[in-house]
Amino acid sequence: MGMTAAETGTFCLGAAMIVRFLLRTALPGASRRVAFASTRHSDSLREEFVQLPPSRIATGLLLSGVLCACAALAISRSLPAAIVSGALPVFLAGTLVQWFRIRRRKKILSQLPVLLDLLVGHVKAGHSLSESLAETVPLLPSGIREEMAWALQKTRLGTPLVEAFALWEERMPAEEISLIVRPLRAALPGGGNIADLLEQTRDILRRRIRTMEKLRSMTSQARLQAVVLTLLPPSFAAVLSRIDPGFFPNLVGTPQGKTILLIAAVLQTLGWVTIRKILAVRP
Repeated sequence: MGMTAAETGTFCLGAAMIVRFLLRTALPGASRRVAFASTRHSDSLREEFVQLPPSRIATGLLLSGVLCACAALAISRSLPAAIVSGALPVFLAGTLVQWFRIRRRKKILSQLPVLLDLLVGHVKAGHSLSESLAETVPLLPSGIREEMAWALQKTRLGTPLVEAFALWEERMPAEEISLIVRPLRAALPGGGNIADLLEQTRDILRRRIRTMEKLRSMTSQARLQAVVLTLLPPSFAAVLSRIDPGFFPNLVGTPQGKTILLIAAVLQTLGWVTIRKILAVRP
């Protein structure tokens, strides 16, 4: 018989209090791990201009852990499964933060032509590059705006513009940013034509983005094959389990079945890695 909403809420509250007690008394090592992970994730997000204090991240990890543990316990009625599920948010939080950073940096790289367009317009109007950057920052979309505001802040603190761009290249190592920064570092001290240089770099980046989009469309079938390759074996096993209830117990309960599962997992992993290597081609 299922629990009512009030009973479920009481159960989750009691579970949260037990977890809090264990983390503070019986499991101080786990508490320190959560605090360390929260601080590390907070520092990583601060580098991406997302202000989340470690205490808030730790609270989110604990709440999500309790929810996962309660859901696993309600579904499986297994305490080990609930413990493993409760620990998953702590271990997966780093992957989520890294995914966010990668997506944000890809977005910034796609916004570089917009930055160069605005800079070219201001430089052709007779402004210096520093003045153009200061006037351009409020007009930029979110993402590249924070990065250029960071570089502009460096110049206002006394760092030369060339060095500020070099620090930005170190902060976000990417070929696209190097295409902008390195020619500027050579042209600014020598008094080169900055407007023409920015225009040429903008055209190169736009051609590069178009090539990447074309390559992505040409490899869409391979990406679909990777998805099918990943989902087909578990889907096939689930269908066979519904047709023959004894199929899965025999598969995981016998040495022959375990050997088949191991071979299938290795072959599937090799196929997935091979497809990913093919898709990793860059223009």
